[in-house]
Amino acid sequence: MAMEAEFEAAVEDRRPFLFALGCLFTAWREIGKHSEGRLILANYALALGLLIPVAALQFQQAIGFLSLAEGPPFGIPSAGDGPNLYLIWSQNSAIPILLVTWLLLGIAHLCLAWMLVEGDWPRIVKCGTLIGAATITLSLFMGVLMLDLSSLRAQVAELAIEFVAVVSISRWHMRVLAGASRDLLAW
Repeated sequence: MAMEAEFEAAVEDRRPFLFALGCLFTAWREIGKHSEGRLILANYALALGLLIPVAALQFQQAIGFLSLAEGPPFGIPSAGDGPNLYLIWSQNSAIPILLVTWLLLGIAHLCLAWMLVEGDWPRIVKCGTLIGAATITLSLFMGVLMLDLSSLRAQVAELAIEFVAVVSISRWHMRVLAGASRDLLAW
């Protein structure tokens, strides 16, 4: 009620924007002092600092596959051996499927970042499962086609880091929720 009265006074003084800006600055100063605020900041940091860059890397891989589709087959295991004539048709035919899989991984990482910020844990688990399944499918498919799997090494390392970070945030979220529910019961 006090803030409503202050806002009405700011409107009468024709300075509602300055009042709102002051409220925003105060909220930013106070957010780190509370466990819920620190959790929100950590969620945004994980989404902006890890998940969105990983999505960009997935899209970069898709663009790399698209550009290589115009030239010779990509990922030949040994450049000195030359292309395997029996696999060229299969490798070239697989390019659209690999492209769709890389794009799916990029979109799934963007969705995961969005869901993390929203705190929608059931959908985070489903999206994480989709990312894991798509990565396994991609690695198996590329292995069967005898393509170079070196691009997937970094992918697996990124997914391991991502998994540990999301599990850590989920545990932190559970602790904050447990503390908040005790505070509500005591109140």
